[in-house]
Amino acid sequence: MKSSQQFTDKVNNFRKYFPVTKGCIYLNHASTGPMSTRARKAIEECLNIYQRQAEFDVGTYFEKIKKCRRIYAKLINAEPEEITFTHNTSEGLYISLINIPFKEDDTIIVMSETFPAVRYVVKYNLPGINKKYVSFCSRNPVEVLKKVVTRKTRAVVLDHTQFLTGEMIDLEEMSEFLKEREIYLVVDGIQSIGAIKFDVKKISIDFLATGGGKWLFGPGGTGFLYINSKNFKKLKKLHTGWLGVDWKNFENFETSPPLFDDARMFEQGTRNIIGISGLTEHIKILIEFGLKDVEKRILKLKDLLRKGFEELGFKVITPANGPQSGIITIKPENAREIYERLKQNNIVISLRNNCLRFSPHFYNTEEEINQVLDLLGKYAV
Repeated sequence: MKSSQQFTDKVNNFRKYFPVTKGCIYLNHASTGPMSTRARKAIEECLNIYQRQAEFDVGTYFEKIKKCRRIYAKLINAEPEEITFTHNTSEGLYISLINIPFKEDDTIIVMSETFPAVRYVVKYNLPGINKKYVSFCSRNPVEVLKKVVTRKTRAVVLDHTQFLTGEMIDLEEMSEFLKEREIYLVVDGIQSIGAIKFDVKKISIDFLATGGGKWLFGPGGTGFLYINSKNFKKLKKLHTGWLGVDWKNFENFETSPPLFDDARMFEQGTRNIIGISGLTEHIKILIEFGLKDVEKRILKLKDLLRKGFEELGFKVITPANGPQSGIITIKPENAREIYERLKQNNIVISLRNNCLRFSPHFYNTEEEINQVLDLLGKYAV
């Protein structure tokens, strides 16, 4: 077992990769993750190739894509062929939902507390499908489903972690309930992946969509979609393109090879190799630190914040019970005033729905948390 000092040294060793720490106390990873020096270097290496020779050598390009896909898969304990590169969470949700083989009069159950990324994809891209909006927060998800699932229910779509309160939905029992009824489970994981260790082999979900720009540190315009391999043969083949094919070379395009028979079929065209390279480096940082240690560290800092908020008399709207995410949110009467004062003191958080949302990451320190609480003590009411 590592000593407390050894763990502190480990945090400090990784903290040096994040220059944002030199200018502010950054507790806003649920909004946007800061770039590391390692990711910037990976991006610059790609840019140097484009500047020097306009493009990657074909063999080098596809080998790089293969390696990046393996790293993405390792993050959630998936198989590489279950991963498709996307540009954001919305794209992953879109690919998932339009490829489910819905039948006439089928119904999709939608978590009513979702972030707009889910709501807009569902509202405008599933014509002819009935939508039923249901509250899952502060309720047992299986008991909720027992009351609303019918023989016409084909899919359930929800946020694993609610973006404002940080409440996390318990997916394990829920996924088994849906699996028994052959109902697809589509999960927006952007507020979980990178903060909480997630194992798709332990939780039987069908689709997991996430963007790279928050807890994974970015850059923005990156992300991935996990598709459970059991679904490959069932899905439609929409949102496909010429790079969803196993080309043997880039010299003869007179033939028309078939699509991949896995998640790779949904990669339509030229990939954002620059962004993918940067995000891959950030995922490698998390894996090197240890995904379980990342989660433990974040939850420890969150607990320090909760204890401090409660001692100062702030109303904490993030549930203390149940599975825990990296988000903790308070609702003071003078939220905007406090937000502006924190901003003036180089403390970065989010103002959302007249609430203050804090989201520390593994490289933040106890000293930073104490500085924030000391300042908040001046504005507690």
